[in-house]
Amino acid sequence: MINEVLHSRLIAFALGAWMVYCGSIGAYDGALFIPFIYGMLLLLNHLDQKKSEGSRNAHAQNK
Repeated sequence: MINEVLHSRLIAFALGAWMVYCGSIGAYDGALFIPFIYGMLLLLNHLDQKKSEGSRNAHAQNK
């Protein structure tokens, strides 16, 4: 579920629009905070997928 949300084009468009809006009014903290959170979610999702692949590979080698 989270993977589909993170890779959604609608979410990416909304983030881009938010960054442009915040940048245009000079609120650079808002323009950087939400993409930072989005990037952290992407990183955590990537690390979680690597961890689950590693456990699957270890389980497959034991058989």
